[in-house]
Amino acid sequence: MLAIKFKPLSNNLKKFIISLKDKKKRKELGLFIAEGYKICEELYQSNYPTEFVVIEGSAKEATRELAKKFYSRGVEVYSARRQQFIQLCETETPQDIIAIAKTEHSQHEVEFPIIILDGISDPGNFGTIIRTCDWFGITTIVTSEDSVEKYNPKVIRGSMGSFFRVNILQKENISKFLERYKRNSKIFAATLNAETNLSNIKFPENSIIIFGNESRGISPSILELAHEKFKIEGKERTDSLNLAISVGIVLYKFFVNAK
Repeated sequence: MLAIKFKPLSNNLKKFIISLKDKKKRKELGLFIAEGYKICEELYQSNYPTEFVVIEGSAKEATRELAKKFYSRGVEVYSARRQQFIQLCETETPQDIIAIAKTEHSQHEVEFPIIILDGISDPGNFGTIIRTCDWFGITTIVTSEDSVEKYNPKVIRGSMGSFFRVNILQKENISKFLERYKRNSKIFAATLNAETNLSNIKFPENSIIIFGNESRGISPSILELAHEKFKIEGKERTDSLNLAISVGIVLYKFFVNAK
C-alpha cells in the first residue's frame, strides 16, 4: 500500500475516546472501545461497523498495515503521541492500536448448545468464557439483567477477539428465556449442591447449561427450571472453582460427548 499520513489526534477526540470508558456513555452513544492488535484485527474481519481507529505514533509496521486496511474502507485513522495514546487505554502496557466501533443491534439466531450466565459480575471471567465458548464452537451465550455489560473493555480484551464471533444476548430475563426454550431443550445447572457428578452427565445437542454468579451461584428461581443439576467433582479442598475454569471443564465434557 502507498504511504499514508494519518491525521494527528486532537484533544477533543482524545477526551471523547476516554469518555467511552464509562458504561453510560457507551450505551448513550452506541459505541465501544476495541483495544489491541488482535482485537482490532478481529474487528476488521467482523460485521461490526468501525467509526475510527487510533494508532500510536511509533506503531509497528504490522499495526500500520492493519490501520491502512481500515483506511481503505473509508475509516478515518488518527495518529497519537505516546503519552496521548496511553491515556486512551486501560492496560498498563498498551499495544499500539485501538478502534471505536458501533454496538450491534441486529438479532442473531439462537443456536444450541446455549450457555446461560446468571449474574456474572467479573469482566475478566466473562471475557475468558467468551473465548472458551469460541474454542469449543459454542456460538450462543445468554446473560441475565444484572450481569456485567458485554461491551465493557475488560470483557472485550479478555475474549481476545472471540467477542466478534459469539452471539451474546445480554440483559435477558433468564426465567422467561428458559420457559420459552424449555420444551425443545434439556436444561442443566452447574451447582455445588447437586448430587450428580459431571462425569455422569450426558449432554444432548439441544442442551442449555446454566452457570451462576461467582459468589452467590444460580438464583433459586432459575435453578428450579433446570431438568438436571450437576457438580464438578474434585478433592474439594477449596470452596469453589473459578467460574471461567468451571465453564471450560463443562464445555470439554460436552465436546467429548458430542464427538
